[in-house]
Amino acid sequence: DQQAMINGMVERQARELAANPRDAEGWVRLIRSRKVLGQPDLAHKALQDALAAFKDDAATQQRLRDAARDLGVS
Repeated sequence: DQQAMINGMVERQARELAANPRDAEGWVRLIRSRKVLGQPDLAHKALQDALAAFKDDAATQQRLRDAARDLGVS
């Protein structure tokens, strides 16, 4: 099933980011994927996890917030 394959890809991306969280573009892709899949709570969690991964980098945090806002995730 195509939906199962898509969900598997998104879950794999989430695991990769959990293992290597300093990938801002990866976080934006995950947030977008969660939003498109109709998973707003998981999109919000991905944003929070991304912000935590870059707690020492205000510029990247702002980029993440801006991207999430553009995607409709707060």
